Amino acid sequence: MTHTDSVQWQLEVDKKDIAYIVSIFDAYENFAIVRTLDQSKGLIQLMISPDYLEETRKLLDNLKAEIPLRVL
Repeated sequence: MTHTDSVQWQLEVDKKDIAYIVSIFDAYENFAIVRTLDQSKGLIQLMISPDYLEETRKLLDNLKAEIPLRVL
């Protein structure tokens, strides 16, 4: 997946949860790539495969039940 054929979402999370989110998306290999934009502010970017957009949305909804996160 390259940058140009992905959907980008920015998220605001607690900085202590960044590693957890990265590990979740590593487990779901093809859903998205996580990039840290500003660790001190808890800003990350998901580069989402268009084929997994709905699955990524559902995964984020489930994560919201565990940790505070906000899609910007």
